[in-house]
Amino acid sequence: MLAFFAVPFAAIIGLVLWVAGRRRDFLRARAHAAAQYGWFHMPPSPWLSEVAGRVYQRGRPGEMVAGDFRGRGMCALDYTYTTTSSNGETTTTTTHQVHLVALNLPVALPPLTLTKDSGFKRMFGGRDLELESKAFNDTFRISCADDRYAHAVLHPRMMEWMLYNPGLEWQFAGNALVSWGTGSWTVPDTLARLEAMNRLIDLIPPFVLRDYGRMVS
Repeated sequence: MLAFFAVPFAAIIGLVLWVAGRRRDFLRARAHAAAQYGWFHMPPSPWLSEVAGRVYQRGRPGEMVAGDFRGRGMCALDYTYTTTSSNGETTTTTTHQVHLVALNLPVALPPLTLTKDSGFKRMFGGRDLELESKAFNDTFRISCADDRYAHAVLHPRMMEWMLYNPGLEWQFAGNALVSWGTGSWTVPDTLARLEAMNRLIDLIPPFVLRDYGRMVS
């Protein structure tokens, strides 16, 4: 009977070791690739971890790199959180691996969050600001306490550009633009995301930075 259980137990241990080895190889290769762009490991940022908790829910920060992208400070953070669901008889726990990328703004701006819209969010997501573009309203959801400010940021050219980048979800968090995605961050995806984020920052009207922004030390 003991031999019967030994084989599957050994297989499970082998699988765990194989997965751990693959993860170590991934992290080693990622660190090497990140270093080519001058991005180096830093302790996880409590501030970015707090943003992650608001975007998703409270969880655990993982590895983080920080550096520079086109003259702006950046960082990329792995983040893990868990959810539970129940059908009344069994409870299932799911672990989610996500990541966040932050790029410095010239000034700190009031909070504004833009996410992809969905039928579920329309039913349960609360108030959603409607702008002049129906295509934009059908694609995105806006969370902002100041309608006038949101209209100023999301001007027609910005909305048109966002419709060409419908997968980009983001928010202003202090003096940073933060975006996020599923899975661990990778260098190619982070470069592409930073390129889009950099362009988005360039599209913020100067009067928005002047009238709504504040300098941070």
